[in-house]
Amino acid sequence: MHVFDTALKIRTAVDIFGEVGAKRFIREIVPWVFLRRFFFYSQSLKGPFPFPSCQLPFRLELVKEKDLPFLLDVRPGFYHLSSLQKRLEEEHLCFLGWSGQNPVHIRWVFVNSLYLPYLRQKFVLRPGEVFVDEAYTRPEYRRHGVYSYAGYLMRPILQNLGYGRLICAFASWNVSSQKGSEKLGMKKVGEGGYRNIFGIKKFYWEGSVQYCGDGKISIKKEE
Repeated sequence: MHVFDTALKIRTAVDIFGEVGAKRFIREIVPWVFLRRFFFYSQSLKGPFPFPSCQLPFRLELVKEKDLPFLLDVRPGFYHLSSLQKRLEEEHLCFLGWSGQNPVHIRWVFVNSLYLPYLRQKFVLRPGEVFVDEAYTRPEYRRHGVYSYAGYLMRPILQNLGYGRLICAFASWNVSSQKGSEKLGMKKVGEGGYRNIFGIKKFYWEGSVQYCGDGKISIKKEE
């Protein structure tokens, strides 16, 4: 379901390098390759949600098949058209953010269980839960509040569609996305990942993250 080949990894690394700079890349990202840590966040979609500011004119729309070329344009080389079409056929949701006439932000919301290539696990979703992943803003539109504002606009739409719980995961070094989600009321509920030593992976799960067996994980059901 995810296109996650070597070329994609290289493009992702280049984007991260441009975002965090050389010093942080060497100090935080390179060691992270050997100790993959992800923080899991959860939030009830009952609302209300804190209102973040955005420094740009911005609107958010649910993607339809006619919009798929815009996704390819916003994040060139990351997607294949066939994989995007398959996701929509499986009823996953995608939000596309616009500033004026320019598509600038993508955010996928998975409504059925999905494979997380960066964790090498299948994430199991219960009815009413959604998993947000692959949020991306064009570099020239970053640091203007787009990430948080798009998240704010997305939540009542998911609420109206009948979903009750939002889940996401961030790499431990991705502090900006963690802070952006915390501004919207998300709470860290656990962490997980693996140590990669000479190709041998030792996984660990903490907090509300639970291993279900057979390469599957989930977040414990809310009480």
